[in-house]
Amino acid sequence: MGSGLWRDLAELVRSAGLAGRLPPVRGRVAEYVAEFDRVVAPIMARFGAHAYLDDATYEVCAKLSFLLAAYATTAGVPFRTDIAVLGGAVARVYDDLIDSADIPDDTTDDTTDDSTDDSTDARVAGLFSGEAVTPRTTRERVLHALYRELERQLARDRDDPVYAALLALHDNQIRSRTQRDPAISPATLTEITRAKGGHAMVVFVGLLHPGMTERQVAVARELGAVLQLLDDYVDVAADRRSGITTSATRHDLTLAHICRQLRSLRPALRACLGRDQPLSAVLYLTLWFALLRHRCPGWPARHRPFRVLVRVTRERVRSVNSRREPA
Repeated sequence: MGSGLWRDLAELVRSAGLAGRLPPVRGRVAEYVAEFDRVVAPIMARFGAHAYLDDATYEVCAKLSFLLAAYATTAGVPFRTDIAVLGGAVARVYDDLIDSADIPDDTTDDTTDDSTDDSTDARVAGLFSGEAVTPRTTRERVLHALYRELERQLARDRDDPVYAALLALHDNQIRSRTQRDPAISPATLTEITRAKGGHAMVVFVGLLHPGMTERQVAVARELGAVLQLLDDYVDVAADRRSGITTSATRHDLTLAHICRQLRSLRPALRACLGRDQPLSAVLYLTLWFALLRHRCPGWPARHRPFRVLVRVTRERVRSVNSRREPA
């Protein structure tokens, strides 16, 4: 067995107290896929962003929806599937835009440069600040359309904590480009990692939780910081190939460390939200999936269990919808 596996398994067993009853997975995935097709897909199609209508995007939105549904139940706030899938879609397009990742040609046009630069960063900041901003590329137009629809559905005042967290997240996503410098200091790396994950979690749970208190924001930040470490642990092989420095690529992070952090956070969740379930159960399941992903870096994404479930569900939903259409 690989180095550290027994240690990680031992910590997962010690973390079994986080486990609890999970929602019906297949039924929930069908709900999220159907809502994505209703709310998000028409916006993507309108701008010709068909490359985003793939299993990967559906998977991102379904995973986020599972997490947010668990948070909503734990915090005692209503869960809205439309807002959850819109949030996932915005995150997917935003990550591509900020990271300047390559995407197929049908999401770009022949008249504009689809690369990311300082002006792109400023336009995105303007969008998140509520300014009237004109997008310059296809990818930006898709992001603007999705974000404006999300903003319309939220119907919040600008002083809601979700907006401050969104701007802080954007600032730290830009700072995170320094992670391409292998000489980045441990202190700076830790600061950026915690800020990215922390502000992202405040944004995500804030979509469903209007008017969060300072205490609720603080707990969400702590949870997000741990989940960012979990993402870095899972993505260590890909980050090494891309030249991105994380605590995982520096061999300073183990799953055991993340397990201990989640266990130590549980009392704060209970004190702040009144309980920790079913959120803790979803987090515990995520730990096991993270172990599998980390230990099997060559496992093709299209064959991963959740991706397969999303693909099968999409086909089933399309089949049902086609039978409902008038001849």
